[in-house]
Amino acid sequence: MSRFCAKCGRLYNGSFPFIGNLCVKCYFEEYGILTVPKEITLHICPRCLSYRVRGKWITVERVYRVEDVIYNALREELEAKVKPSVEGFNIGVEIKIPKRISGNFLAVLEATTTVGDFSFSGRQNIKVNIVYELCPVCFMKVSKSYKAIVQVRSVKTSLSRREGILIEGILREIGERNIVEIEKLKEGINIKTVDFTTARRIALKIKHRTGAQIHETHENVKRTREGKRTSKLIITVRLPEILEGDLVIFENELYKVSKISGTNVVLVSESTGEKRNVPVEVLWRGEIKRITSEYPTAKLLVVGVSDTVVYAIRVDKEYEMYEIPLTKIPYSVSVGEELRAIIINGKPYVLGKR
Repeated sequence: MSRFCAKCGRLYNGSFPFIGNLCVKCYFEEYGILTVPKEITLHICPRCLSYRVRGKWITVERVYRVEDVIYNALREELEAKVKPSVEGFNIGVEIKIPKRISGNFLAVLEATTTVGDFSFSGRQNIKVNIVYELCPVCFMKVSKSYKAIVQVRSVKTSLSRREGILIEGILREIGERNIVEIEKLKEGINIKTVDFTTARRIALKIKHRTGAQIHETHENVKRTREGKRTSKLIITVRLPEILEGDLVIFENELYKVSKISGTNVVLVSESTGEKRNVPVEVLWRGEIKRITSEYPTAKLLVVGVSDTVVYAIRVDKEYEMYEIPLTKIPYSVSVGEELRAIIINGKPYVLGKR
């Protein structure tokens, strides 16, 4: 018995494909190459242009046009909702949207496929509704609500300008996406975040750059009806007195702090230029003394040089005489040269030529 297409009457001869009781051409005309929803709704945040796909908000890093965001959101939604009308075919899909979008619109889905020696194409319209709503992050920013707070404090009564600049630089590196608010207070800086992860990341970044101490506590601890524990995370980050670039006295030697990490401090000797690694804990044990403005730079004049000692007088104060071992000066000197030094407890620590 002959087989024929129930719609167009084409006889089946084995060369033109059939799907069920329809030839493939009529099948695609009747059912389409793809199974496509007639209508789709996109949720887009008007503040940051992130969009929601399958219940998850997707952050947009760089946006030049809102149409680009809409296209990406539509493409990702369609990936989950558009299916081939017949399995086993390779189908090419192209989405077309208007160049300018001001509200709801029609998107066109163009599909092409090859069955045997025959190519087919089809166009299907989809009504796209745009719903603008704040994403959870922007909602928290607008409402000033937060889940965690990082309290940056110093061992001193307040943060110095250098410390403030350092913290601001770290926050720029991390990005402000999940930061609700930055409060600059007399006693320090409070950084409110939308989640625990961001707060801990900020705290660890500060610790890695400064050797800070971190302490966590929880406030407003509650249980939801589902039994889930909720709370606000409070992270206190305490900065040490010493930062990178400071001059310090350690084990009776003058050093410059070259680098601080979460585990080590790299010191560079002012007299020899040699590097020394010490545990970061020394910042908190009082073993390193920071050179402050109470120790002003003195001007020394070299008046004599022997095989082991340099003789110098302080020309800016009563011409005091000092004997400085040659091993404490990282360069050769001669009579008449000037040196920069810091005088601590009557002992000169040479910094370099003036």
